[in-house]
Amino acid sequence: MAVNDPSDPITPLLGPSISHRQAIWIWLGLYVHENFDLDGNSCGGATMRDVVAQALEGAPDIASDIRAKKDRYLLPEELLTWITSSQRQLQWLTPKVDNLTDRILPRGLVHLQGRDRLVAALDTWQVDLEEKQRKVERLHDHWRRHIAMDSQLEWFSDKKEGTKRCLCAWEWLQKKYLTPFTRQIPISNYQELLTFFDQEDIGPNERIAIIKSIRQLWSKKQFNDRSTDKKQVNVLLSKAVIAQLDALVEAHGLKRAQIIENLVRMEADAGVYLADD
Repeated sequence: MAVNDPSDPITPLLGPSISHRQAIWIWLGLYVHENFDLDGNSCGGATMRDVVAQALEGAPDIASDIRAKKDRYLLPEELLTWITSSQRQLQWLTPKVDNLTDRILPRGLVHLQGRDRLVAALDTWQVDLEEKQRKVERLHDHWRRHIAMDSQLEWFSDKKEGTKRCLCAWEWLQKKYLTPFTRQIPISNYQELLTFFDQEDIGPNERIAIIKSIRQLWSKKQFNDRSTDKKQVNVLLSKAVIAQLDALVEAHGLKRAQIIENLVRMEADAGVYLADD
């Protein structure tokens, strides 16, 4: 039903322009603060405005006070625009808003989900409006600081190897971080890795250390993959030969092993220096 629909049952009681957000807030106010016995399935649903109108018809004193309560408890919409329908943000914000509002929303409101649920919790929370604004702004700052740390995880978003790197992260986390009985959903892509770090209570230093360890595991796995046809050989060389070897390393920009491998291969092909006299 449109907000300014002339057939809106709330209009004769409160006037036009009662938004969907405000109707939810009124429903919750009646249920939570005024102890009305309302059908929980109607909150946020198609029958919500009818239920609200019916309740207010029998409570004109409550209806007459709603305009004043709007000024007292509802933050301007522009202060809430930063709360979006992003699934990642909703998962991060929900426990924080629940804790902030002391879990004010009743359970079982099936039609009140997502962004509407977060905003409804803040609206229904009856504290001084200036305090509410200050704490919501603090939440916003916390969120901005949190997503600013995404830059630490950009290495896992590589278009070519990002998926494999995320799988490597899951391998490390299983072995080194998570408990055997964890219910953590397996991580297979960048968004799931972001969500994992969103939900875990990991300090900044520990977070950096974890990412470093995962990258070290990745480097080790890459080295092992490249060295499947190679075997380590320990040789004892004189100091003079080592110095000459290092000079070749410096001159050609290669590693010691590459220099030795190239020299052995060349001699095997040409048979010049080690040929029998």
